[in-house]
Amino acid sequence: MEKVAIGVDLGGTNIRAGIVDAEGRILNRIENSTSVQNGKDTVIERLIEGIKSLKDDARGKTLEVLSVGLGAPGIISIEKGIIAISPNLPGWVDVPLRDIVEEKTGIHAVLENDANAWAFGEKWVGEGRGLQDFIMITLGTGVGGGIIHKGEILHGADGMAGEIGHMTVNPDGPKCGCGNHGCLEVYASARGITDRAIGAIEAGGETKLREITEGNIYKINSEMVYQAAKEGDSLARDIIREMGRYLGIGIASLINIFNPEAIIIGGGVKDAWDLFIEPLKKEVQVRAFSIPAEKARIIRSTISDGGLIGAAGLALKTVNSEQ
Repeated sequence: MEKVAIGVDLGGTNIRAGIVDAEGRILNRIENSTSVQNGKDTVIERLIEGIKSLKDDARGKTLEVLSVGLGAPGIISIEKGIIAISPNLPGWVDVPLRDIVEEKTGIHAVLENDANAWAFGEKWVGEGRGLQDFIMITLGTGVGGGIIHKGEILHGADGMAGEIGHMTVNPDGPKCGCGNHGCLEVYASARGITDRAIGAIEAGGETKLREITEGNIYKINSEMVYQAAKEGDSLARDIIREMGRYLGIGIASLINIFNPEAIIIGGGVKDAWDLFIEPLKKEVQVRAFSIPAEKARIIRSTISDGGLIGAAGLALKTVNSEQ
């Protein structure tokens, strides 16, 4: 019987889960809205239902599910299996998600920060193969970070290292969901881009986004901003360039601190790559030390489900190490 794991990418917008084999291939995949507005219990219920559905599917295909890997946003206590706090999951404080999943599904579970899981996925089957030191930046609802050092996830003293999205890149910038001001996340996340666009229009900015939303600018999402920018809309382009600039400021600091072989950028916001990469590189060139900056390649991720794959890979690795 082939041994597999279930990987879960619990995002602020969507829950993605799938059955992953020992080669990092997704054999089956499901996706549902997170619907965080309905509360923590509802989100967990949807998560459990998805895992059970995949478990049943695996059984029907004579696959043995060894473990569930859970990638979740926010500050994670790895040893305790607890989500301590998550700006993108409002009301989630000290949630023992690992134990809940084990109890409700009967499957061994592993909990990891979602960006760390994606970093592991890149190391396993993505652009990080063959690299020993790189930094993963995930651009989604929020901005996550995972650091691979000497081939392993760098967790820090309490398992909470890598919160790149909450680097201060502008001390006088807008307030972030974490309570700080001017975090990278307020400029480079999908939510941040949307908020910046709405704010610019409220201030009187002219843009085709008004027409796209038929005058209801509060319907704007980040994909609309990318598309308008690609079509030459000046307001949208300014927002994407600003995103690239602040992302470059943050990456320059990471290069100076960690001297990585590469910076890998993934997540939905990377779809605007051609519009933000030049402002990003310009800031890196100006702010990072030349020798480590020349060493660090800035790469676009080529896997769309890195968090899901990486979470499953960590689950398989943990089970194998315990046997």
